[in-house]
Amino acid sequence: MGDISPPRYEWSARTAQEAETSLEAAKHLIDAHLKTLVPGDAFIKSDTRRTSPLVLRISLDLGPMVEAINESRRLNEQFDLGDTAPTDS
Repeated sequence: MGDISPPRYEWSARTAQEAETSLEAAKHLIDAHLKTLVPGDAFIKSDTRRTSPLVLRISLDLGPMVEAINESRRLNEQFDLGDTAPTDS
């Protein structure tokens, strides 16, 4: 049986949901490869997880989410100020 070439995967995400889906996909791929490493085991042992080598790089830019948080806070502050201002009756 010949060697297999190591696959490389990259994902991009633009929303929190897409990021979570990508992370879940990565987890499934890791599990699939671990099951191939130890065929016949009913479940993947924690020792196998601890000792199986792989390379994972994650780059996370929360800048757009922080901008959305700041904008939401600004809008809430404007609403609160407008809501509590005295009215002329």
